[in-house]
Amino acid sequence: MYTGQPVLWCKFCRARGSGRQHYRVGAVCRQVLLLPNTGRKIIMIRIVSLGLSSVLLSLLLGGCTIHQSVGDSFGSYVSEPDGQNFKAVGYRWDYENTALIYVYRPATQWSMDELETPSFNVDGERLFNIKGGGYTWYEMEPGEYDIIIRRGLLGLEGVGEFVIKRVAQLRLDVKPGKVYYLRYSEIDPPALKPDLEDIPLGDGPLQLVAPSIALSELPVTKMIHHGRDRLKPRPVAEEEMADKVFDGSSADDDGAVDESGAKAKPRTKAEEWWPF
Repeated sequence: MYTGQPVLWCKFCRARGSGRQHYRVGAVCRQVLLLPNTGRKIIMIRIVSLGLSSVLLSLLLGGCTIHQSVGDSFGSYVSEPDGQNFKAVGYRWDYENTALIYVYRPATQWSMDELETPSFNVDGERLFNIKGGGYTWYEMEPGEYDIIIRRGLLGLEGVGEFVIKRVAQLRLDVKPGKVYYLRYSEIDPPALKPDLEDIPLGDGPLQLVAPSIALSELPVTKMIHHGRDRLKPRPVAEEEMADKVFDGSSADDDGAVDESGAKAKPRTKAEEWWPF
């Protein structure tokens, strides 16, 4: 045990320990660990005040929707993805009735040094927080999905219509038998392909990219411990259904060619794999 630092007391939480220094930020007591070898400071968050818990409880009792990822928002700097290395799903998914979507984040210095990760939300439900160097996948039944990336503070992202930061928003219309690749990166946008004018597309750091781009970056990612579920789109509201009827379109209209997804049949033997 390192004992080179003096014993300090935190006047807020009364914690005591060698090499530990505490300071107050709002209702949260932050603890900085002083590393003797590297001299770098790793911020480990300890919530010791009941103030924040009381606020959250009162909001819940008041019927407000709380957007939060407390306990699941640690970045790769604190906890890297530790699942298995990337392997394509291959044939073994319901490609006759669903689409397959990969969500990944390339391992960059920015993403790997991150303390807190953004959350990945579909139709108002948080599915996971996307870490640097991580990936996961879902089966999605045909329909439209609203995808939102949010950033919060200490796991709290917003209350009701108020959110701390909405990083990206994308509406995705998926077709059965298609494979989609969603890439999230805040610093390096994907390269454009002149022969694929509709790809990449998206909002800011969240991009729907071509298979050639995704399959060149995915091999160095690892599975995160969320995903591998089957998602259903929200029911179409009566107003939206009426608009589609008047526009002469319907949910079953497949006349338009969708170039954003790859065909279901794997292109290489490396993709003929099922991890579970």
